[in-house]
Amino acid sequence: MSGGKLTVRQKMINMMYLVLTALLALNVSAEVLKSFHMVEVSMDSAGRNIDEKNANTMKSIAKFHNDLKDDTKGTEAYNKSLEVKKIADEGLKYFAELKATLITNAGGRKQTDEFPEGDPNEEVAQPNNIELHANFMINKGEGAKVKAKINEIRTKLLALCPPEKRAFVKSDLYADDPKNSTQTWESQLFERTPLAAVIALMSKTQNDIKNTESQVLDILKGTLTDDVQIVTDFEAQIIPINGTNITLGNKYEADIFLAASSSRSEADITVNGNKLVSEKGIGKYSTTVTREGENKFKAVITTVNSSGKAMRYEKEGSFFALAPLAVISATKMNIVYIGLDNPISVSVPGVSAREVTVSCSAGGNLRADKNNGTYLLTVQQNPAIRKVTITATVKGRVMGFAEYRIRQIPKPTPMLGPIESSGSVSLGMLKSANFVLTPLKDFAFEGVDFKPQSWSLVYQPKNGQATVENGTGTAITSRAKSFMNNARPGDRFILMNIKAVGPAGLVPLPASLSLEVRP
Repeated sequence: MSGGKLTVRQKMINMMYLVLTALLALNVSAEVLKSFHMVEVSMDSAGRNIDEKNANTMKSIAKFHNDLKDDTKGTEAYNKSLEVKKIADEGLKYFAELKATLITNAGGRKQTDEFPEGDPNEEVAQPNNIELHANFMINKGEGAKVKAKINEIRTKLLALCPPEKRAFVKSDLYADDPKNSTQTWESQLFERTPLAAVIALMSKTQNDIKNTESQVLDILKGTLTDDVQIVTDFEAQIIPINGTNITLGNKYEADIFLAASSSRSEADITVNGNKLVSEKGIGKYSTTVTREGENKFKAVITTVNSSGKAMRYEKEGSFFALAPLAVISATKMNIVYIGLDNPISVSVPGVSAREVTVSCSAGGNLRADKNNGTYLLTVQQNPAIRKVTITATVKGRVMGFAEYRIRQIPKPTPMLGPIESSGSVSLGMLKSANFVLTPLKDFAFEGVDFKPQSWSLVYQPKNGQATVENGTGTAITSRAKSFMNNARPGDRFILMNIKAVGPAGLVPLPASLSLEVRP
């Protein structure tokens, strides 16, 4: 359920989804893996802020219930709030245990002198591992359980809201298979994905649960009598709108307000001494990020209580700024082939694909493909050029580059009908052969064809002189077919001098096919 103004979590995770596009790269750099750990740490920190807010909301609902025991709305809201917390806690425990299992299976976290068995604050020991969790999630079916658990938690939480209020919950707690694709949700997220990204994804899911829990609790609190003011204490709050990991050049945005304040009282809100514009008691803070690392700021809220006394509340906020990292990947592998359209994808997390300029070094030609951020690369057949470099820039600034080796397409395999390897062959198999074939086997690209242009078939009877039949195209000539139909045990056939036409033109096949008819 989405629409309208984006929530804290929804904005935060937008950047995470951009980062996850880096998973198409088969060679993930140490800097990108480190960034995933920074995202994980930041999400865990943001999750603690949501925990604090949810605890305060629970206290408010409980206070209303305790003060007005006979109020049916208060009793219903209180009982539902306990159920909400139970569902959320069970979900958080499930993903905490799942995350611990994935980390343990891959050797835990990196060791330090203080924690020789693994420092809980460090990166995972194998951040670039893509096999262990993929086997666990895909082959062993755990990924399908994770998808079902995410949707189950969301459904249960939404069921505790009044039906007319459910549309107001803007939850990112979804796990749906992508539209117009045969790929499943679990395959998209766990196959060919570094462990560091999967662990960050688990932290993201935990925060999605907390954020959905927060919105449901807010709705339950809103069902209480409007005239009753529920105040446990006063506290300044800073709620990020678009997350706490911001790429340089983009904006950090947050709502700053006095918790438990009444809409009847206006507060004066400043950040680092600068007054903010307030809407219904909420200060709108926005600043352009220009410095990497942790950025701190101080919010001060001044208001007047019912007795006319000025009250001052302070709160420190922070966010992390990350330099944009261009992610350039060959869709098939880190090798590009002469004669083919080699698919390439380029993205810069936090930057629209329309703002990214992509170029190629000498020896290659890059043109845009159908989707934003995707390209087709063709390379020249030039012995002096062994590699090409793809470079991504944003407003003249280089965001990253990647080098790819240039290779010839492998030579195809000669086949005589169903026969593909030299050695002895039965008369029945030999007589069933009607075509000369040159397939390209075990190649990363699908649909690359080689068609025979010319060939020679040598027929050597066991007791007689050899005869050569030359042919063109795929079909066996009638004379060559006659040789095979009249063959006897001990006769030999050699398919040689094969030339085939492929994407890069005419190529001779170095291999031949030597056969002896067995008794």
